[in-house]
Amino acid sequence: MADRPGEGASTEELWQGLKIRMDARQAAYRRSWLRAPPGKTAHQPGGKELASDVNLACELYLWGDETLRREIGNSFSEWTAVRGRVLARAWSFADKLADTCDGRWLRLGLAAVSIDDNGTDFRDSYVVLGALYICAVRCAVEPGPYFEEAAKISSGVSNIEQTSMRDFLLRFERSAYFEEAVAPKLG
Repeated sequence: MADRPGEGASTEELWQGLKIRMDARQAAYRRSWLRAPPGKTAHQPGGKELASDVNLACELYLWGDETLRREIGNSFSEWTAVRGRVLARAWSFADKLADTCDGRWLRLGLAAVSIDDNGTDFRDSYVVLGALYICAVRCAVEPGPYFEEAAKISSGVSNIEQTSMRDFLLRFERSAYFEEAVAPKLG
């Protein structure tokens, strides 16, 4: 598992603080959306603070119990202001994995995909999983056990793609996407 987040604060305290910040972002986004002139897009939250909060959410997801993981996943599916940002964060984890060859980044990337639960687009999930897998193999990190570990803590409930994230992760190596886009880059 990833290093335990936050010294001195409990997982629950860290989650509550994160939830308050994310709820505030969501409220600001809604106000911006309502006030935006027709044809203009609402202000999208971003920046280092959001990236840090998404990183923390991924760490809490890894360290939390099933109830906390479910709450994190449900919250991110409702925070339309940041929908897709958690999956996008998986790309930075893939980059860090490629730079450091530290399995911690693979775990965090898989946690980000698990939190997204194919809520963005299953094709995007496949692409980022492929990048994480390729980076791991190139770093001599066996990705299979990490995928299995992530699957164990992922939702077992069928999502919009009619499959659970648990099954999505467990079947990744047998998917058509893997055969066509990932396997050829491994040899």
